[in-house]
Amino acid sequence: MTDTASTRRLPALGAGIGSLLLVLAACSTATSTSSAASASAAASEASEAASEAASESAEGSADESMAAGPSITITGTSSFGTGEVTVPAGQQLTVINDSSFPHTVTEGENGGEAADSRVNEQVSAGETIQVPFPEPGDYNITCLFHAGMNMVVHVE
Repeated sequence: MTDTASTRRLPALGAGIGSLLLVLAACSTATSTSSAASASAAASEASEAASEAASESAEGSADESMAAGPSITITGTSSFGTGEVTVPAGQQLTVINDSSFPHTVTEGENGGEAADSRVNEQVSAGETIQVPFPEPGDYNITCLFHAGMNMVVHVE
């Protein structure tokens, strides 16, 4: 009779374990869904914050670039990207070196520095610099490393 009682309890025990597994699975799914929803909300908030920061950064950059004046971009070793540029008095020229080589922004011509040079700045590969022009006038600018790079900067 003990064997019969044990046999009757086994199916009941199996059904109880099955129910327990279903409850655990449901809780796990609810937790996963809840965690996913929380993660999604957090990602959305982070995205909004990043977007706002990017907007503020862009506004700040626009303000800074206005104070800096015009810009030129160097992409190789044969040109400053322009033959001439005008810089308002009191502002600086932004020089962006997008080439793989260092350059200079030097008052002079054909790779040679002028005897009374007022401007001589080096810009490394991948670097951006601000070049001040101390007084109004026309500046012949060359690169000491690449004699073919020449331009005129008009400061008004």
